Amino acid sequence: MNTKIMALVLTLLLGLTLSSNVAALTLQQAKDQGLVGEQTNGYLGLVVNDNDAKTLLTEVNSKRKLHYQKIAKKNKLSTEDVAARAAQKAIAAARKSHFIQTAKGKWTQK
Repeated sequence: MNTKIMALVLTLLLGLTLSSNVAALTLQQAKDQGLVGEQTNGYLGLVVNDNDAKTLLTEVNSKRKLHYQKIAKKNKLSTEDVAARAAQKAIAAARKSHFIQTAKGKWTQK
């Protein structure tokens, strides 16, 4: 994988983690509470049905999609390829108690 792309994806994930706030719930709080987790497709998934978590998930995923599209266009890749690479990074970087999606689509705590 291109080092430049890896750096862009890592920067993207860090930025999204630090900048995503909803008044009622932050991304970090949602992950710590087990409400959302990292999916294998590069987007957040809902682990527990919660309205605040759904709102947060929608906001974060729309921002992620825009960033993936920008990176893909700049590097002449598909958005799905960038998202898949981001998913690998996000899952690897997830904290031990956070939820991640398995290849079979099941939620498990890391």
